[in-house]
Amino acid sequence: MHYRNASLAAALWASLACSQAAKSQTLPATPPLDSLRAQAKRSAAAKSYPEAAARYQRLAGAEPHRLARASALYNAACYYALAGQPQPALQQLAAAQQAGFNQAEHVRKDADLASLRTTSGFAKIVKRMDQATAREADPRKVRLVTSDIDNFWRAYDLAARDTAQRHAIFQREYFDKASVGLEDYFDRKIHSVARFVRNLDQKPNFYRSIRPTTQQIAGFKPQMQANFRKIKELYPAARFPDVYFVIGRFSSAGTVSPNGLLLGADQLSNGPGVPLDELSVRGRAILSPVALVPVIVAHEHIHYIQKDSPDLTLLRGAINEGMADFLAEVVTGTNPNARIHAYGNAHEAEIWADFKKEMTSTNWNNWIGNGGQETAAKPADLGYYVGYRICQAYYAKAADKKQAIQEILNIGSYPEFLEKSGYEKGLAAR
Repeated sequence: MHYRNASLAAALWASLACSQAAKSQTLPATPPLDSLRAQAKRSAAAKSYPEAAARYQRLAGAEPHRLARASALYNAACYYALAGQPQPALQQLAAAQQAGFNQAEHVRKDADLASLRTTSGFAKIVKRMDQATAREADPRKVRLVTSDIDNFWRAYDLAARDTAQRHAIFQREYFDKASVGLEDYFDRKIHSVARFVRNLDQKPNFYRSIRPTTQQIAGFKPQMQANFRKIKELYPAARFPDVYFVIGRFSSAGTVSPNGLLLGADQLSNGPGVPLDELSVRGRAILSPVALVPVIVAHEHIHYIQKDSPDLTLLRGAINEGMADFLAEVVTGTNPNARIHAYGNAHEAEIWADFKKEMTSTNWNNWIGNGGQETAAKPADLGYYVGYRICQAYYAKAADKKQAIQEILNIGSYPEFLEKSGYEKGLAAR
């Protein structure tokens, strides 16, 4: 019925939770999307399967972005199947696959689709899903997409010549031409064209200066491809999604979606001639040199392939972030968050004592994403440092390094992983 894969479901609901105001920037809907979604959910809850199927099909036609559209199409397929209507069910399932829904194992097991499994149409659709998934197993087939950067600079130049129409220009020339990566990034990190333009207005000299560095990113493709090949050697089970580089609103250097890795190029753009006076203390700290792009892509890729967990504790969050830093360093030789390690190494015992008090809570506010606490003397995001040191300790103890990487990426119990790492005992013995 509703798609239940943890990582994709979370991403889908993050997309659906965006404000209606943000959505209206891309495609107004009548009735509003929130209303269509609520109607479909009510019909599903009432087990009015034909009505639910029709409403999810209608919702799919109104969803502006592929990710949410694929979810609605899949739900329509499930409810048509439950209603005993195999042909429209297969049509909606095929449409969901074309929209990017390629979770073949879930489809094979979903009880809602049981009535379709003996049909040849079902087998063909699942085969296409398997083929799409198989592409992710081959690092040579990764698409490194920089077209959104090119579209941004075309829109930027047009908006500079007609400032009164800049919102409409960015909508038409940038967001309406978005890759699926930019669509996902918009939902997660930009939220509205108005906020996007406001950020540009607040940092005019900064954005004016970063054109050359953002345009260098396409030249790093050979390094990124080499890093993917190395990850494949170290962890043969790795999947390799497409990578999208976009210009955002300085709200995220990197995140992931079911469509791939999403990199905010404006936060990866430091270089000669880039002024920093319009950036906050935090902004200056998190602005990465463009030369680090391949390393940051490796970090985000680790997030994409690390095992999902229902554990919401700070310990899990810190280990997962530190894992991405540590394994990115194993692959590339460079730590993407080296800036926090000088402070961390000088205050490690104190940091651990403070972290340990909070590590079993679900409050990450003092350790991860706490940019508001950044000062010139003390960096934010020290949870990354703690997680890095735990993973580093685990790896150092292992005789079989390749097996250690397998275990790090597939943690079952985070408290057990911490214990096995020997990190705390090692710190006390220093």
